[in-house]
Amino acid sequence: MIERATTCLENGGKQILRIPKTPLRAHRHLNSAFWSHGAGDIDLPAWWHAFLQVHSASPSKWLTNGDSRTIRSIARDDTDLGFLDFLYPVHTLDFIRKYVNENTTALRRHRRSQLPPPRTRTYTSSADDSVNRSVNHQKTAQNLDPAVAANNNSIAVGTVHSSEENLRARFHELLYSEKQSVYTPNLWQLYEKMQELAIPTDPGDLTQLIICLGRSSSTFDVKKTRELFNSIALSDRTVIHYTRAITAALKEHDLAGAMAIQEEAFNRIQAPYGSSILEYTILHTNWKAAVAVWQKYQDDKSKENAAIRVWKDVKTLPLSDLFRKAIKAVRFASRLDDAAPARNFAFDFARNVLGIRRREYDQSLQARLMEKVRRMQHPLTLELLENALTQNLSMGIGSREHSQAGLDLYAIVRTWPDFAPTLKLMEAVLRRYNRTRNSQGMYDLLDDYRRLYGVPPRPAYRLLMSQLARQGDFATVDQLFHESMARFGHGNEGDISDLAPQLLTACYRRAEVDRAVGVIDSLQERYGYSPDLRAWNILLATYARVGDCGGAVALWKRLKTKDLRPDSSSYGILVGMFAKRSDYDAANALYKQAVSEGVKPNVEMVSSLVMALATNDRLDEAQKIAEEVIKTDLGAEQCQEETSPEPHTFTRMWNILLGQYAMKGQLDKVFNVQKRMHELGVAFDGLTYAALMQSLCIQKLPAAAQKILKSVMPKHAIRPTALHYAIVISGFVGLRNYPVIFSLQKRMAVDGIRPTFSTQNALLRLASQIDQRERALDKSRRDTFQAIRAESILSETIDSIDPTELATLGPTKFAHMNPPNIALQVSYFSYLIALYGRKKAFEKVNEIYNKYISTIGKADANLEADPPIEILSALMVAYNKAGEYDETKKCWQLALEKSKEIARKANADTSQPGWVLYKYRFILTLPLTRYMHSLQATSGVDELSAIIASLQRDGFQLSVHNWNKYVQVLVRDKDPVLAYEICEQQLMDGWPGWERFGPLGSGRFGPLGWGRFGRLRRLKYKIKKHWVPRSWELDRPFPHYETLVFLASARLDAQGLAYGAGRETLQEFERVAPRTVEAILRMPRIDDTIQNQLLKRD
Repeated sequence: MIERATTCLENGGKQILRIPKTPLRAHRHLNSAFWSHGAGDIDLPAWWHAFLQVHSASPSKWLTNGDSRTIRSIARDDTDLGFLDFLYPVHTLDFIRKYVNENTTALRRHRRSQLPPPRTRTYTSSADDSVNRSVNHQKTAQNLDPAVAANNNSIAVGTVHSSEENLRARFHELLYSEKQSVYTPNLWQLYEKMQELAIPTDPGDLTQLIICLGRSSSTFDVKKTRELFNSIALSDRTVIHYTRAITAALKEHDLAGAMAIQEEAFNRIQAPYGSSILEYTILHTNWKAAVAVWQKYQDDKSKENAAIRVWKDVKTLPLSDLFRKAIKAVRFASRLDDAAPARNFAFDFARNVLGIRRREYDQSLQARLMEKVRRMQHPLTLELLENALTQNLSMGIGSREHSQAGLDLYAIVRTWPDFAPTLKLMEAVLRRYNRTRNSQGMYDLLDDYRRLYGVPPRPAYRLLMSQLARQGDFATVDQLFHESMARFGHGNEGDISDLAPQLLTACYRRAEVDRAVGVIDSLQERYGYSPDLRAWNILLATYARVGDCGGAVALWKRLKTKDLRPDSSSYGILVGMFAKRSDYDAANALYKQAVSEGVKPNVEMVSSLVMALATNDRLDEAQKIAEEVIKTDLGAEQCQEETSPEPHTFTRMWNILLGQYAMKGQLDKVFNVQKRMHELGVAFDGLTYAALMQSLCIQKLPAAAQKILKSVMPKHAIRPTALHYAIVISGFVGLRNYPVIFSLQKRMAVDGIRPTFSTQNALLRLASQIDQRERALDKSRRDTFQAIRAESILSETIDSIDPTELATLGPTKFAHMNPPNIALQVSYFSYLIALYGRKKAFEKVNEIYNKYISTIGKADANLEADPPIEILSALMVAYNKAGEYDETKKCWQLALEKSKEIARKANADTSQPGWVLYKYRFILTLPLTRYMHSLQATSGVDELSAIIASLQRDGFQLSVHNWNKYVQVLVRDKDPVLAYEICEQQLMDGWPGWERFGPLGSGRFGPLGWGRFGRLRRLKYKIKKHWVPRSWELDRPFPHYETLVFLASARLDAQGLAYGAGRETLQEFERVAPRTVEAILRMPRIDDTIQNQLLKRD
């Protein structure tokens, strides 16, 4: 038995050394006296006495040097037996040496961790271990020598006094510990033990104890809190006692008890310290009790701000819950007959809820609450609603969500017939509308001004005109301008200089140069207006926007002759104009001129240089400048002029790089640039993601672009625009995935995005595809073609032309290189004209063209006699199909003259070579291809060589499509040697080889067999996919499949000639075009229309 007990001690000791901080509830802690059972010969380890028990020996015994001899001496004092140190592991002895020393703090901390958890079952005595030992010593003394017993009794009395001191010290240690909430059960046990031993407790300790217990939510601590409060004398109860007692009563759902304690506190100390009762009643929708508690606060006239303190705890609830509770409170008050106190309570509740300033909000609940309050017809309802709206608008300064919530709420309440907002509120709404550039809100607010006050106040005119001018609404801006001048002083120079630029801004947004010049002349004549530098800059930007370099340069020279000195905005506008044309030399010269004249460059000027380099395909240099400028002092500057679509930050110049890589289809470059932007801390915006989506759609991955639209952009709090939808829709149009396109169109409507020219242009192409597909399936319609759906979309779009759409300054899909006032109309009509021309629907071509003339004349009457290149190219398609080649030639000559006007470098002489800008080198790609058709039909191929030579001398370049078409025309014109030579020089450098399409067999052209049908289908699919025309590959040389078939037919014709002539021709082919001949010899036989027709196969 003894040996087994000793084994238990050893195993138990090792387990105690590893005991977790939170033992299992079934774990039972046994008192150390349990183990001895009076058996004094058990070898109790030294750590058992030194570590786990409260040692009754003198403190000198704890001052050990840590060696085993001292430990054995302590053990012998209690057990009179030797210490079997050889039975303990080395780590155990090190552990004992660590804690049995002067480090009493570590000892106490470890002993505290060994205390049993709250309310666990324990087999321990109610007295301290040291007391138990003293009692055991007294019982044993009865059977011992009287002298020994007397000595033991004296030791026990001293130990009891020491236990009281230790108990009080332990109580204080836990009471004022940082983790006192963890030890609340132990605190209460110590407090009860002190009460049993009649140990007095300081009042401050009682207050601290009730605070500590009140923080706990357990049933035991709540119950003990109320017991402790009841034990405190009435005269000693303070604010803290009442507050904690009320909270404890509410935790036990004893509302009557809590209100009784509140009543006692109110009567004794004249202070209603029980706002938690109101919180409780509101949470449990006990409105009668809530009204009673609230009324008690209202009746308290002895304390200031009592009505405010009552809501202190209520305001800590979630705001959405407060909105719902307030709505229920108003509904409760409305159902009562005698509801004066309840109505006042509900109104005060709603006022406090609407006055809470938090980032969280629920717009729908807030609107519902305001509607309920309005129906109460309280005398202060309008004041409450105005304060709530004003607060939302003021919080919107740092929160876009609150700003939009405030504006949405105003849009709701303005429709209430009994709501008349004050001028102060309307001014706040006006400023928020102006900051968020909400044009529809501006129109609504203007209507409110006229409906309620007749006319807007004087400060409102500039804000209204500023926002409406950005929308391009020149008529409304002009009306407001003359109205303001008539009301506040005719000829007031200050008002004219402040408001006149808004008229010019409206003209700039609409890209109407003539109207802007007319505005300045009219103001000078009527008001004696003298334009300042700001007005001249807006006019200069208008010239730049329409691409009128001649007018812009003339105005610049005129500006230099005046006393006004151009600033950074003036230079930035002109540098940006040349940069958009990719005229890097002119842009760089102006930039250097600005620096030499002491004008400090801004971010806009640097962005323009980046654009000029990027559009010249010098992307590495452009990115280098974009990275270097971040390190300069321009990083903290922003340029936000009236002529700027948005602040010119570093994001804009990096978006330029992204856009160039995206249009080239270089997806890897796009990802690299975005990664670099993230490394440099350049913020992403909507155009950043638009560039990524464009690159994905070009690579025929519109599904990935759609994921960015649906998931990535909302995650980064970037709202999708019509441009993003137009990009994705265009990608799916190319794949003819109609269901997804229709779902995107519905999603646009759900997101509240109004269709624009870009989205409608994409849908126009979709509708034309559907019309053509239906015509192919319907045999009765094959002789005639009418794009009914496409024309419907065209009519709907043209009839709903909005000046706000024309005033868009950001990138627009399908705009190409035309001025913004005609770009999108040209894109619409040119597409339909070319479509009907290919289908030989010449009457429809005339109808669409006449409609274009009438539509475009509304924008600018001069445009009728000067059609853009896209319209001329579309007409050439129709004329070629109709056989009217003279008209085709006229269109070509007009296109050539138009290109010289557009593509000419600044101050360049067109009689000298190389005057074409790099950006416009392919501007004649489509007209030239269609003119080749005309020349081929009229046997004018000899003229074609001279035309190509002239174009190359000027700086124009033929695209890969032009060269392939030229080779085909030469083959048809019986000049095969020149065709082979042109193909070898201009196209074969990019030839990938037939191996790209998979294994083709060992045969050459002629003896190669057909192979299996499955392999043939895959081969035809790969060839078709490889030769799909791509807009970014205009300068990548490679021969089209059709071109190679044409050259193969020329080789067959040469083989069919007389032996001598045919042999010489074949040798000439080998000499001038060895790679072309090799490609033709290895070309596989494919059962398709091209080979069957040109190679005369049955």
